[in-house]
Amino acid sequence: MFIEMVCQVCTCFRLPPNGRFTVGRQYSYEYLIDAERVMDDSGEIIIFPENIFQSCFDNFEEAVTSYSPMSADRTTYCVYLMICGLSPALEEIKAYAKTMQVNYLQAKKALIQGRNLISSGNAYHTGAILKTLSGFQVHYEIEPAYPYDF
Repeated sequence: MFIEMVCQVCTCFRLPPNGRFTVGRQYSYEYLIDAERVMDDSGEIIIFPENIFQSCFDNFEEAVTSYSPMSADRTTYCVYLMICGLSPALEEIKAYAKTMQVNYLQAKKALIQGRNLISSGNAYHTGAILKTLSGFQVHYEIEPAYPYDF
């Protein structure tokens, strides 16, 4: 899932008195009342009075960028394959084998519990695991709840 974001951009044409900037480089900025907030080359936020900002930056325009909330998600998600019967069904064994990249016998031997941890990772990794599992008729649980489509 990607979200389109619009941000204001400008180009530095004269070095301002504060911060580290490069002439000719574009910077995103945020308008404040009678001032603008700009992140310089070192990542520091510099707030310029409007007159200083306009004397050093021009070519004001809007840039559309794509942003994925998954990239900022630092949650570790755990995916569990649930065994419905006393012993694992063929579909559960196949799902485990495909997800864990092991053969049938290794998968069958590994599935000894009703709830089997098959993945622990970030949002991108978890999405890939869930996409693989969606091709099988198996039950699984995710902790914490996974908020993205896969």
